[in-house]
Amino acid sequence: MANLLLRERGGFTLLDASLTSTPVPAMTVGENWVQRLLHRHPHLNTKYSRKYHYQQALCEDPEKISAWFARVQKTINEYGVLDVDIYNFDETGFQMGVASTS
Repeated sequence: MANLLLRERGGFTLLDASLTSTPVPAMTVGENWVQRLLHRHPHLNTKYSRKYHYQQALCEDPEKISAWFARVQKTINEYGVLDVDIYNFDETGFQMGVASTS
């Protein structure tokens, strides 16, 4: 993809017939282009992907998500829970029944 973008920046379009008919080798990105790009743009960050579990995918049904939020709202209304008593919780690394800070 980066090579295609580089060719377009050089004035060629992806469908330009001259790319296949020219004896001059096509421009390509260098070996360390990612590192140089990140150095030029310090506001960009790298992210590493995680395994995507099948059970997580099953939970991404919009109807199930809407039903869950409706259930939460019903519970908040039923028990009079105040906004100051609602906290965000990320379950990453959480183990039920384990009380440890390690």
